[in-house]
Amino acid sequence: MIPSITEPSNYPVGEPVDLEAQFGVDKVGPNLYRGRRPIAKPDKRSRGSFGGDLAGQALLVAIKSTPEEFRPHSFHSYFVKAVTDETPLDWKVEETSNGRNYANRSLQAFQNGELVYTASVSLTKKNSAQKTHEETGEKPFEFQTPQHHWFDKHKIEDLPVADPNGNLLLYHKFFPEVAQLESTKEEDNISASERKLSWYFKWGIDNEGGHHQPLVNLNSDFQYVGLAALTDSVYLARLLRILRIEDVDHAQFVHYFSVSLDHSIYFHDVDFDVTKWMGFTFQVTRYSNNRALCKGEVYNDKGVHVASIIQEGLIQLNGLEAGAKL
Repeated sequence: MIPSITEPSNYPVGEPVDLEAQFGVDKVGPNLYRGRRPIAKPDKRSRGSFGGDLAGQALLVAIKSTPEEFRPHSFHSYFVKAVTDETPLDWKVEETSNGRNYANRSLQAFQNGELVYTASVSLTKKNSAQKTHEETGEKPFEFQTPQHHWFDKHKIEDLPVADPNGNLLLYHKFFPEVAQLESTKEEDNISASERKLSWYFKWGIDNEGGHHQPLVNLNSDFQYVGLAALTDSVYLARLLRILRIEDVDHAQFVHYFSVSLDHSIYFHDVDFDVTKWMGFTFQVTRYSNNRALCKGEVYNDKGVHVASIIQEGLIQLNGLEAGAKL
């Protein structure tokens, strides 16, 4: 079990959380939107607000600025400056293109008049294999990366809910291999860039494992907010586990400084529900100049690969890499 480093405080624990009130946006002018509340910090000690919620609100603004049938399929963003949890964000939207099946939006987030975040979002009407099947009568041609073998090795009902991070509405079920080196000795024979770590995650939780933090007003728009939040959590803090460093406790989160520099998401299908346990697998494909490049796959509760992420993080290992097995 990997414990949380925070005590829940941003959102109520043991009672429903209203997503519209916490993460919603209002249109305040032509191509201008404003968040209803500030973006929360992951921890009081954190320098800035949680990047996953920042990405999620950007996706929400992009969705709000396009016709209802459009949904994101590609998202690219950069964290320009640390965002505080004191004032809501102002969003400026540029309608880059408006086509029959695709639309593009460029977004800039401002806080107290300063640019703090940028994002580009491409949206499409056609991102549902099920809908295509229903319309054409034929199953679309597709293939995907197979799930990590850990998902077959363990039954999800046998995995405990990890100590909650209700501070961010993020909940996890970690495979024991995430915190163990002894049971994964086969990783010594492959390069660090090929090693994979996997777990389950979900947004909010409803009377499970002794935890209760259900979500209210979870419409299809907020599904994207939740997925963005989930895909910006945990993995940047797992580099020592990827490197198989022996003299640290891999059941702990914090060993070194890390911060996200950017965040990209590719949505392959609309068939996902962030309130169900979804599978996540990631690799660190390159580490250089104190920057780690991570890529990951998200699988829905049926095992279908529904999203991919790419993120580069700034990492300061401070000598902990000395025992790395490369």
